[in-house]
Formats: sequence, structure tokens, C-alpha cells
Amino acid sequence: MAGTEEILKTRSTANKMLIVEAATVILCGLLFFVFASLEYTYSVILGGSAFIVPNLIFIMFSLGTSAASSSGKTLALFFVGEAIKIVTTIMIFVVSILLVEPLNIGLMFVSYGFVLLMNLTGLMVMTNK
Repeated sequence: MAGTEEILKTRSTANKMLIVEAATVILCGLLFFVFASLEYTYSVILGGSAFIVPNLIFIMFSLGTSAASSSGKTLALFFVGEAIKIVTTIMIFVVSILLVEPLNIGLMFVSYGFVLLMNLTGLMVMTNK
């Protein structure tokens, strides 16, 4: 039973991190909308989304199982979730670059990197508690 409690705690922590990251991306997008241009707003939101959406999918796959399921199934779902996360990240970047006309590609990648660093910092802080 301790395994299920640990999965629920990890899922809760991951969801909290995603909410903070999404709120930060939206806030940054609003700031760019007010003080810069719509092109920068698209770039910031799409770059952040390229990190947040695939991680949400990964969390659903890897933390969506209970500890009662077999470890082989859990490991397989982890790898499937990771593969889908990588493919989804690439697809968001490619579709954004091809279809969104006023786009600052550099700012989009900076936004992605910023959210990635937020995630890593959050993991370090939460694991040191």
C-alpha cells in the first residue's frame, strides 16, 4: 500500500509543478503581449507549451498506474510515455515553426529552456525536502 501512496504523492507534486509552470508561461505571455508584440507572445506561449503539454502526457502515462500493477507494465508505460513526450515535443516545435507566421523562433526556444530550468529547479527543491 505504501507504493500507491508514493505514486499519489509524486503525481500530486508533478501536477503542482506543471500548474506553476503553466501559470508562469501564461504570465510571461501576457507581459510580452502588453509590453512587446503579438509575435513574442506566440513565441513564449508555444515554447512553454512545447515543454508543458508533453510532460502532462508523460505524467498521465508514467504515473497513471497504481503500484498494484506489475512492474513490467509500469516500466513499459514509462517508456511509452517518454517516447510520446519526445515525439510530441518535436511535433509542437515543427508545427509551430511551419504554421505560425509571426513567430520568433529564438524566443520560442528560450521560453522552452526557461520552463525546463524551472522544472529542474523545482525537482531539486522538492527532492531536498
